[in-house]
Amino acid sequence: MELTKLRGRTYYIQAPTNVGVYRYKNGLCALIDTGLDNTTGRKLLETLEENGLKVKYILNTHAHPDHFGADNFIKENQPASIIGASPLEKVFMENSNMENIILYGAAPMPGLSTRVLKAKDTAVDIELTEGFVELGDKKFEIVPLEGHTIGQIGIVTEDGVIFCGDAFFSEDKMEKYPLPFVFDVGAHLKTLEFLLESNYDCYVISHCDGPVENPKSLIQKNIDNINENLGLITDILSQPQTREDLTELIIKKYDIPMNISQYFITITSVSAFLTFLLEKQSISMDIIDGKMYFYV
Repeated sequence: MELTKLRGRTYYIQAPTNVGVYRYKNGLCALIDTGLDNTTGRKLLETLEENGLKVKYILNTHAHPDHFGADNFIKENQPASIIGASPLEKVFMENSNMENIILYGAAPMPGLSTRVLKAKDTAVDIELTEGFVELGDKKFEIVPLEGHTIGQIGIVTEDGVIFCGDAFFSEDKMEKYPLPFVFDVGAHLKTLEFLLESNYDCYVISHCDGPVENPKSLIQKNIDNINENLGLITDILSQPQTREDLTELIIKKYDIPMNISQYFITITSVSAFLTFLLEKQSISMDIIDGKMYFYV
């Protein structure tokens, strides 16, 4: 891992989940997300130590384990660090099995609670709400970026760098995962439209090699991806389908590799698209002989 400067006192560490670093003058730093697990946390601390930094704040964009899974390890090793998240994401971080409960709709079945879907419960010290928050002698802007999750936030440093979490995805990720994981399609589209109209100096997403070079072009491609999936689902529903049948057709269409976790990630995303289409009155729903069918 390597600490790379973006602008001013804002840096990042490239990793499977990119980690933002804001460097204070006194040798302390704020992290934006931490990564999946203790191994990642250990590597992060080694990199920070090499650069003479200790962690004061951990600011989480959202409560997926690949973003906050190393929080506990860092706090255990640097107890003075303060963990922050939005009020809604705090609920999931402090009760990490909630993610699997939502995916499954009940107590999770055996095999669903993998480390990708469930981290250790993590206590959140401060709630990050929309607007400016003063941490130390610096101000960070908290920007709502809901859609991918129920309460995802973007974090903007004084250098004009916005850390977007999973508000949008790289072209490589969209190619690998053509159906993105989305909790609320309507909110996700609003977030993308907001970011498309925004004018930050630098955009960093979590799963990408470095800062985004052409953010507006990539954001538009994310919007196009959502609309293409809406069109695909609408076309499939020219014939009535259950949610499970629709999920099966999309899995086959995109050749999505399957395991228990991926199945429930996929069917949850399909559900979000169905909700959006129902709200727009683009499709209808009926229960026939004990099965729920969706159709145009």
